[in-house]
Amino acid sequence: MSTKPRSAAVIALVATLLALLWLIADVDLADAGHLNGLFYAGAQAKLPPAIDADTYRVHDEHGYDGEFYYLIAHDPLNHRGFLAYVDTPRYRWRRIGLPALAHLLAFGNDAWVDQAYVGLQLAFVFLGVWWLARYAQLLGRSPAWGVAFLIIPAVAVSLDRMTVDLPLAAICVGLLYYSQGTPRRPAYVLLVAAPLIRETGIVLIVAWCLYWAIKKNRSAVIDGALCALPAIGWWAFVAFHTIPDVTGFWGGIPFRGLVTWTVQAISDPVAVYGPRANAVLELLALAGIWLGFALAVYMVAKGARRIADWEMPEVIAVAFAAFASIIGYQDIWASAYGIGRTLSPMLIALAAIGLRDRRALFGWPLLLVVPRIALQFAAEIKVALVH
Repeated sequence: MSTKPRSAAVIALVATLLALLWLIADVDLADAGHLNGLFYAGAQAKLPPAIDADTYRVHDEHGYDGEFYYLIAHDPLNHRGFLAYVDTPRYRWRRIGLPALAHLLAFGNDAWVDQAYVGLQLAFVFLGVWWLARYAQLLGRSPAWGVAFLIIPAVAVSLDRMTVDLPLAAICVGLLYYSQGTPRRPAYVLLVAAPLIRETGIVLIVAWCLYWAIKKNRSAVIDGALCALPAIGWWAFVAFHTIPDVTGFWGGIPFRGLVTWTVQAISDPVAVYGPRANAVLELLALAGIWLGFALAVYMVAKGARRIADWEMPEVIAVAFAAFASIIGYQDIWASAYGIGRTLSPMLIALAAIGLRDRRALFGWPLLLVVPRIALQFAAEIKVALVH
């Protein structure tokens, strides 16, 4: 038994080295050797003069979300006015966890912030793989399953575009591990961090409290609920210092956002998604999300009679499915890159059920999203080699 953590650590180290090699290749081939190119700042993106000249611009005109967390990491408390260059300041600034930690590790030095941010992503890769390997071992499976952490959409997209979803995916896996009778104290650290990294992390706190309520452990429920207080305090601070978001994220009627997008996508997939190969894989990913919801509904219907038997994966999967059912903002549903990383905790939890019970069907929602993410990587490799 004493060798088990060591084997999981070796697997985590190998996976982290693979991720590092990918980043090195990305920086060298696609970003002309500029580390901050990983943040995918668009060619037409407006950046603060203080860092504009030192920021590598990608060939994409608009860039991607990572460019905003890049700005926040360089100015987490908006002392330099960087948030004037962020698309939706209240929405982005709530996700202070990873940028602020990078800023602290770099002692606020612009020259070190990017390295600290990327280093933190790799640290969470190590933790995510290690927790998944250990979780697999607790289930009597091979620790090699830990490498599967790298194919989770939130992980792949974050390594590609430096979004904040990777740490939340790692935390989700960590909660699965710490719910298996191992010491719970580290789980509370993860719960405090989760909604500060991404506001959807609050769903993990809800899931934790529901799980321990089912198990009739009142102290664990209270401790879990208290973990939300730092995030609530931070969100209140952000609300006081930013203008309200004008983006309508909520759809009101359950599943309205997903149904609306699905009808639009099916009616003319090439017009919606672009080239045929891209459209096919996007529809495949969309089918995976639908399958995930179907499995969550199936568990609710079945669990109404046996909810006392639910474990943490069931609770997380259902909690995230319930949350996602009221997302109305179409940009989130519009691509596997968007919805895949947003719903990665649901996909992780479903795959964990499949691993635990040897039921491959529960792994398919995740696997159906992966090919579209892989196509994006292949396209970027091709562009990098051309340039």
